[in-house]
Amino acid sequence: MYSKFELDIQEPFHNNELNKHLESGKKIYSKHKEEAKKNLKEFIYNNGNIDGTSMKNNWFQIEKVDIFISHSHQDINKVQAFAGWLYDQFELTAFIDSCVWGYCDELLKQLDDKYCKNKTNENYNYDLRNYTTSHVHIMLSTALAAMIDKTECIMFYNTPNAILLSNDLNKIKSEKKKVTLSPWIYYELAMTSLIRKYKPNREHLLEHASGYKQHSERNTINIEYKVEEYLKDMIKITDEQLIEWKRYYQVITHKLDGDNIPYISGKEDTHPLDVLYDHLWRGRQK
Repeated sequence: MYSKFELDIQEPFHNNELNKHLESGKKIYSKHKEEAKKNLKEFIYNNGNIDGTSMKNNWFQIEKVDIFISHSHQDINKVQAFAGWLYDQFELTAFIDSCVWGYCDELLKQLDDKYCKNKTNENYNYDLRNYTTSHVHIMLSTALAAMIDKTECIMFYNTPNAILLSNDLNKIKSEKKKVTLSPWIYYELAMTSLIRKYKPNREHLLEHASGYKQHSERNTINIEYKVEEYLKDMIKITDEQLIEWKRYYQVITHKLDGDNIPYISGKEDTHPLDVLYDHLWRGRQK
């Protein structure tokens, strides 16, 4: 992982720009989901044991991806449209995290139906269900962390569905806290502050792309689902900046005339994420 951003996308931009790319995003999502689910039964032994390491490795033998997107399940259509926009405009491949945790319940149901029902009735055995749940969750968590680690850019699609402003637990302090009800979102945001950072292994063609730096790193995990610590470490990207990123990239790669951007001198093979880093660096210097 090299960079991490919080997306602040408004409805007009989604409706007028992103939604045109929904079908493209759905194809990417479906492909990754099928790759994640492929040959699941091969890793369940006849005695009921699961080859967890092989399953994790199999789920993540996915094509190289450029961006990892964390999101609420209620925003799946918006996120798929954004993933389609990234691919259609920049040929950037995004991995949507719900390909994994969205399949968690389905996987557990398969395992529980086969191995966790009482012999005397159709009810589930409580202890066996706890056992399968803990193992599936730890496998998925490990696999998600590995995916975040090997992906250059992490983007959190922030909406009221993902993050709530809550003051119920802090009335005495009279301050609002940003919290999430999703354990997966909390886990992924926490991982962005713990996983190693490293620069992409490519030659930067823009002056300030290699000089791009994140905010200071934080390594404290709060056991409650409070996420301010992790959001502070993320640079916010608005829809206006996404539009500028698209235009700058088209100019740099000579897909659009750019007489209004005098400092740009790029090449056709300039990496689109370098354009984003360079643009954000310049914006923060103003």
